[in-house]
Amino acid sequence: MNNKKSTKPGIIELLKYAFKNFRIIKAARTRDSIKNKLYLVNMEIGQLNYHHPLYMQRVREFNQAFIEYYKGRWYATQASQTGSKDDWKKSSKGFKQAEKLRKKLYEYLQKGIDKPIEYAPSTLENKGTEITYADDVPMVPEITPIIIIQGSNYDMGFQYAKQLVEIFGRWILERKTGKNFSGSDLEFLRKWEDQHKEHTPWLIDFCKGWSDSARELGINMTYEEVLSLWVGNKPPAQDFLDTGGLPEIPPLACSGVAAWGEATKDGKLVTGSTGDHELGYQVTIIGFPEEGNNFIYSPFGATGEIPGAGEVYFFGHPAMNDKGLIYVHHGGGPKFLEPRKYWGYGLRRAASVIHCLRYCDNAKQAKEMELSWPIGDIGWGDQATVGGFYADGSYTYIIEGRKEPKAIRESGILGENDFIYANNSTCHPKAIKSEWMSEYEEEWMWDEHGGWRPIKPVGMTKSLSLFFAYFTGRLNEGDLLKKGMMFAYTNSCERNKYFYEMMSRGWGNVDLDFMKMIYQNGGTIPQGKWDKIVKEYTKTGRWGEISTGHASNAMTVVTKPSEGIYCLCTGPAKRGLAPMMPTSAIPIYNETNAFWEIKLDSSPKAVMEYARNKAVKDIKLSKEELQKLEKSDQARDSLLELIESAETQFEQGEKVIRSNNTVYEFSKATRCYIQSQVRSRQVINALASPPSSIDTLKT
Repeated sequence: MNNKKSTKPGIIELLKYAFKNFRIIKAARTRDSIKNKLYLVNMEIGQLNYHHPLYMQRVREFNQAFIEYYKGRWYATQASQTGSKDDWKKSSKGFKQAEKLRKKLYEYLQKGIDKPIEYAPSTLENKGTEITYADDVPMVPEITPIIIIQGSNYDMGFQYAKQLVEIFGRWILERKTGKNFSGSDLEFLRKWEDQHKEHTPWLIDFCKGWSDSARELGINMTYEEVLSLWVGNKPPAQDFLDTGGLPEIPPLACSGVAAWGEATKDGKLVTGSTGDHELGYQVTIIGFPEEGNNFIYSPFGATGEIPGAGEVYFFGHPAMNDKGLIYVHHGGGPKFLEPRKYWGYGLRRAASVIHCLRYCDNAKQAKEMELSWPIGDIGWGDQATVGGFYADGSYTYIIEGRKEPKAIRESGILGENDFIYANNSTCHPKAIKSEWMSEYEEEWMWDEHGGWRPIKPVGMTKSLSLFFAYFTGRLNEGDLLKKGMMFAYTNSCERNKYFYEMMSRGWGNVDLDFMKMIYQNGGTIPQGKWDKIVKEYTKTGRWGEISTGHASNAMTVVTKPSEGIYCLCTGPAKRGLAPMMPTSAIPIYNETNAFWEIKLDSSPKAVMEYARNKAVKDIKLSKEELQKLEKSDQARDSLLELIESAETQFEQGEKVIRSNNTVYEFSKATRCYIQSQVRSRQVINALASPPSSIDTLKT
């Protein structure tokens, strides 16, 4: 693990860094504290339902608290980039207002106080876009938008940029402009460009189309600025997570599972995936290229980033093509199995995934293609290089390592029978032979259903005390990485075992509803006061029962690739699911806990028509369910508002499609229809609750 090229900062550099970034560090700590405690309020609300007389009142109060929190977060991000004192003041005000409302709301819920909380509601408007602005701050959409693109690579890039602005507003692209690339930045960018030009050439024209589209809209976004979102402009890592600089701790979340054959009801492939991270401005892309297969892809950020993690080159999952091939999940990262001597320039994950889906018809072809590509930038994590979890109806694989060790998982290694899963750890037995794991081999154990985990559970590593120990020389790079990975793998192993248990218990009955149930079935948090259990977790890593359905699900997706079915829920599939660790909760504005459903069909029009027909059925079913409700029921008025919203969105879709018949209209109408679906599904879920355990699932 030792790297002579690493230059670890000392205590003086730490103090300089802290002084220079004092406001950013303070805002981040304030943000995280409020965010996690705000989610505890959401867990309390999750114990109520629409029939409770104060349910909608408490939801509205929670939404306002979230708006204040998000304003604090938004302005802190702006201020960190511009240094604006006014933005820092707005950030501080937002956080203070959020904390004030949160404390009051938590008190009322805990004590059962049955009166409303007084607050000044934000001004909500759309400003000519398709999203909500709260007091001029763009809120993350509670229903993930779909962008349909069609034609040449250039055309698809052009259409994508135009629709981003149509949905979010000009700021979504303007914030990515004005980069002053240095000579070395451009040199690194060109090297990444060369790799993608050779292996994924479609990306080059896509970026050119995007740039030209932005310029046509009056946004001066250069080709280089667009390309850098996809590939970056820094050199490949020389060490694990580039620990020669300020250390980064591995991400802990995301999940993927696939079942087929005897494990499913009809023998066909069914999958489930979550992206677990701070929810940002995400979209789902449906592509109809002139060359190659049609595809669908859900990046975690519409312009390539994840809040709190920064640029991740359009990292995301799942992704699927019209031949029944699906990229389920990133395959267990962070891993870092290939030796450093093979690291270098290569392909970023998102570009490789889209290329595989466009030019491979099955999983065996995808594996062959992936193994032919350069090892790449292993040291920055899964988003920076190729690999992952692919499946079709007859074969499934997960690439954990491509060379020394070559660790490619297939069903059965963890005791699976016609199913396979991954979370955020390596599970292949050969992984222990990797450069970083072998150095600490005696500290690891292999669980027969959970894969690799430390013999002794490790507490939370993202702490000031750990960074202080690193900067002062009491902890070296290898130990820092080891602690971070052991922490991640402890949690991931438990989620792997959850998948094994659920899939084994449901074996032979797995279908789309079963996959949804897996993510509606949450875990638990330890008993006791929050601060005390957080302190204990930080020290020991002890937590309650852990599920893959939890408070940091930013998107939850289930699919049936052979039929082109793709169902997405923004955020968790059920309100108030327990966090899988104390820092992983992500409160969401106006969360829906409902799936939209589309079909990857033969054309943009066919996709739109399926979404429309599904919306018609859902509106009808929601009305039928509401008819069964007593007129005196507290839920009636709120649910009726949702049905009216569903009908309004449906009519907007009808109006759009009457105006014209280009890809833009098909795309926008589809967005209207999926919003209609979700509002109807909220009613259906409220009155005919979906199963959240195997015991309540009809098989």
